[in-house]
Amino acid sequence: MKGITIGPAGGHGLSRMQGTKVMLAGRTAFLPNDDVPFVFQRLTAGQINAIPRDRFSVALIEVPTRMGMAGPGKKGRGGMAVKGLQRMKDLSRSGGGITGFVRAPSVTVKVEEDGTKLHNTLISLAKQISETADSFYDKTLVLSRNQRTDPPEPDSGIFYSPIDDGSMSDCIKKAIAHFFGEKDTCKIVGKEYKPVAFCLLMHDYFIRMHIMKNTTRTPFCDYLQKRVLKDEMKFTSRTFTGYAQDHKDAIQDFTDSGKLKINFNVHAEPSGKPLQDAFHEIGYYFHNSGYFKRLREMRDNMKGFMI
Repeated sequence: MKGITIGPAGGHGLSRMQGTKVMLAGRTAFLPNDDVPFVFQRLTAGQINAIPRDRFSVALIEVPTRMGMAGPGKKGRGGMAVKGLQRMKDLSRSGGGITGFVRAPSVTVKVEEDGTKLHNTLISLAKQISETADSFYDKTLVLSRNQRTDPPEPDSGIFYSPIDDGSMSDCIKKAIAHFFGEKDTCKIVGKEYKPVAFCLLMHDYFIRMHIMKNTTRTPFCDYLQKRVLKDEMKFTSRTFTGYAQDHKDAIQDFTDSGKLKINFNVHAEPSGKPLQDAFHEIGYYFHNSGYFKRLREMRDNMKGFMI
């Protein structure tokens, strides 16, 4: 195997704690084994691309600025608290849960060709990583909220029970990470959109799903500013309302399922109506998200209650 050399494992105890010790591109690293199903570590680009993809899945773990964890340790723009990084490493090497924003794995991980720069990397036995990536990121968001030292935000009052503000904010953050990554715009069905447009279409989808107790735009915008968006993505309620007004003809039927039929079980396809296509694709993402699946389970369970 080019670029990889199996080194002394250092005993079964070390293998159980850290995985199998190897040399990747001339540097020490660890790979998963039967005792340690996945390993989190910081590797160079050369090390990452030396990992044999026929045996292991590889993904980069990112903590983007807008999604950065705000733990009680040292903080910095675009970074995770030092304590949070150590927690990630401890969890991954013990075989327990891990936290992070995990990109979909690929045969070649595109990273800067800098021989010294280190990248947060998650390595798993083949095919395992894609099944657990979503749960990894979910744990990041929950851990981030639980580690905050400032008083919790009061309930916004804009959603119907049993929707929880914190769980919904996690779901929205995950959607933003999915569509935007680290960019200031996102491309949906071939067209670029800014955060204000994305959030308006998301708001219309929530209204259509009848999960909002208060459907007016200003309270929803306030909720986004306080619970979801970071400084680089924020916009004013006036901008939010203004965008809706400027596009009222295109979006007038989005919230009414009786006037506009959309199957959110499938991806959007180009229809010649860009905003409608973006609305469809955003709705598809939320409809198939883990949180909305749990909400549907709660709804179905409650139908059988004899109360």
